Amino acid sequence: LEDLGLAMAIRTLALDAAARMDLNLDLDLTEVPLEMPPDLEQCLYRIAQEALANVLHHADAREVQVRLSEDKRLVTLTITDDGRGFALDDVNGAEEFGLRGMQERAGLVGGALDVASSPRHGTTVQLKVAIPDD
Repeated sequence: LEDLGLAMAIRTLALDAAARMDLNLDLDLTEVPLEMPPDLEQCLYRIAQEALANVLHHADAREVQVRLSEDKRLVTLTITDDGRGFALDDVNGAEEFGLRGMQERAGLVGGALDVASSPRHGTTVQLKVAIPDD
C-alpha cells in the first residue's frame, strides 16, 4: 500500500484474481486522497482481498467488477460477481467467518459493509466509509 497506493494495490489484487480463475474483469478505480489514514487504507485493501478470495473459492463466477470511488470524503469499494450467490441465512463455517471478519474490519474504521446475494444471482460486497477530516 505504501509503495503502490490503494487504487494500484487493489488493481493488482483484482488482476491476479481474474488471471487465476480466467474471469472477465471490469475495473473502475479512482485514486483516493493521499491524506487517508493508513488504517482506513488497510481496511479497504483487506476487505477487497477477502471479497476477491470469496469470488475465487466460492462463486464459480465468469465476471467480476471492482469499483473504488471517492465523493465528498466518502470512499466506496464495491465488488460484484455473477457467480452462484448464496442465501444470506444459509451462511456458515468459513464463509460466515469471512463475512463477519469483513463486517468487523468495516466497523473498526466507522464504515458500513453491505453484502447482497441470492442463489444463482451473484454477490455484491460494498463498503462505504468516510475519510476523517483530521
